[in-house]
Amino acid sequence: MAIILSSFDQGNAIARQVRLTTLEWPPYVIADGSGPSTEMVTSVFQRAGLEIHTQVFPWNRALLLAASSPEWTGLYPEYYAVGEDAEAGGKRCIYSDPFGTSPVGLLQRKDDPITFRSHADLRAYVISVVRGYQNEARLDDMISAGEIYVELSENDVQTIKMVAGRRVQAGVIDTNVFAYLAERDPAIAAVSGDLEFHPRLLVTQNLHVCFQNSAEGRAARDAFNAALSHVSAGTGAGAATGMGPN
Repeated sequence: MAIILSSFDQGNAIARQVRLTTLEWPPYVIADGSGPSTEMVTSVFQRAGLEIHTQVFPWNRALLLAASSPEWTGLYPEYYAVGEDAEAGGKRCIYSDPFGTSPVGLLQRKDDPITFRSHADLRAYVISVVRGYQNEARLDDMISAGEIYVELSENDVQTIKMVAGRRVQAGVIDTNVFAYLAERDPAIAAVSGDLEFHPRLLVTQNLHVCFQNSAEGRAARDAFNAALSHVSAGTGAGAATGMGPN
């Protein structure tokens, strides 16, 4: 533990409480901030001998605070994106080693399945994605280039309802998130029997803490990574988180 703490003391970054923003993203993080992702991140920092404070915000506010407010050290859970990685020429943050996974698929209606043999097939459809979320690199590039028409939603619930209501032909969503909502949200349970995931998974994302690109953020990231190797990640949703998303 002394070795882990010494890495956090470097560069005068001697704060003993790590403050992270997060979002409501069940089952990984629920409304009160608890959940398997919070439990995992907390366990890692406790292993490092550090206190942790987390707070739930709407996703885009969580991003902004973690990136720019000195009160916050970083954000979790987040998918890796090279364009955001300050250590790879990006602009926003530095990433921890992965602490979980997020399986991401294309939700569709059972009576109107899409064709998805390659990404080129997706040009034929209108697809719902949550505003501000990263999804999968090739898909996101095609959306940015205007090659795929999307309808933005504000959250996963809205994406599911858009697919069920035939406003779009498919929606991008974590499969564990859909299963959780279908079990616990009456509105989603009412339509879940009409829906299914395309059998080809879009991507399995790794989940990270994204720390501020600062001396304190780097020290916290290094302490997290050092402790992570000593904490079992487990399996399934309990090992997962984004996002997020991002």
